[in-house]
Amino acid sequence: MMSETARLCYGKYEKNSVLALALEDQFPDNEGWSVVVRCYAALQLMNAYLLDKANVKLKLDAADHELRRKAMAQCPELRDAPRKYRDLKELSENIRYNPEFELTTIHRQESKVLFAKIIAIVDAKIKKS
Repeated sequence: MMSETARLCYGKYEKNSVLALALEDQFPDNEGWSVVVRCYAALQLMNAYLLDKANVKLKLDAADHELRRKAMAQCPELRDAPRKYRDLKELSENIRYNPEFELTTIHRQESKVLFAKIIAIVDAKIKKS
């Protein structure tokens, strides 16, 4: 059974997933914001999973990615989802912070593939519990 906080995170994951698709459909030249929103969707999905793990302590009031990374490292059942999450996060950071970064169709597609793999692993584990 999912805790209330985890359920709220899961709801944000769902809303951000829909928003990422809407941005791509309505604003095809959105300069990568659909990728950024997709990253935040992955973050919320990961939060929803980690919050209810007994062996992990995750504080949502801290925007510390290092705490999340450490929490993911304590969950070997996530297989390569933490690496996929890190790759998606790095792409999102390049879009937001690097003015010389040029987003390509390949980057957009890569973000979709990474996100799909994260969902396949993490969402399946959430639905099992």
